[in-house]
Amino acid sequence: MRAERGMRWALVVFCAATLTAGMALPCSAQFGSLIQKAKEKAAQAEEKAKLAREAKDIYTPWSPEQEQQVGEASAATIVNIFGLYENPEMVRYVNLVGDTVAQHTQRPVVYRFGILNTEIITALSVPGGYVFITRGALANMHSEAELAGTLAHEIAHVDERHLEKEIRSKSSMTFLRQQTARFTSTQLEQIAGNVAQGSLTQQYSRDKETDADRIGVTLAQAAGYKADGLRMFLTFLQNAPKTPESQRQLSLWGSTHPPLPARIEALRAQEASLPAGGQVLDARFVKHVNVAAFAAH
Repeated sequence: MRAERGMRWALVVFCAATLTAGMALPCSAQFGSLIQKAKEKAAQAEEKAKLAREAKDIYTPWSPEQEQQVGEASAATIVNIFGLYENPEMVRYVNLVGDTVAQHTQRPVVYRFGILNTEIITALSVPGGYVFITRGALANMHSEAELAGTLAHEIAHVDERHLEKEIRSKSSMTFLRQQTARFTSTQLEQIAGNVAQGSLTQQYSRDKETDADRIGVTLAQAAGYKADGLRMFLTFLQNAPKTPESQRQLSLWGSTHPPLPARIEALRAQEASLPAGGQVLDARFVKHVNVAAFAAH
């Protein structure tokens, strides 16, 4: 800016000198093209600076307070769609399993686990540590290791900020840019809607889905579970009969996931590189997850 002001001052002085000398052409006519080029360069510089600011916004993580805001609003949206399965003992059990796995994450997030009241078979998560599994998924599991592996996959999404990164990279960043720690109500409504939709439709890039599988296995094993829990559940889903009912139940599993056979084989290869051992705990799962109780819903 100093250089631009200096150039303008020099042109004013030169123009005054030429007028004094009796030159007929005005300064704007003699140097108009130079002035225009200077303006264009300044505009280009401002545009580059704007793009740089937006790029910085895209790759700057939400603050803990922003993440919590988004998580609460997104979780409320999801609960409003499906409702919660109100069985205190079963909810407590799911939270104990989830907390056991979440102790091995990298970020200090407080996790909350809930059961969605739907027969649809899925698990999902949103930023801020909100993780859900459906009663449809629980009804088709056979061990605590399967539950732990499935929850670990969703915990990995939160720990790695996967959905947050997807939303930030795809959204217009104008409404995200701000100096305060909290989003405004308008911003929050828009972001929460995008997050809830992204979670329900599993809008993760395939590399993030693969990462969540890999990290989830590591988390589950670190918590003491046998590493094949997630693979066993995915194998059950792959072998489910292709009936209209089963397809309806699997409707939210997500078209952007890598194909189940590819995921299963990748998990099998990972398990081969890990130490053997770990708990399956099928009897404890059956004791705490009363599948018969689901029939009333």
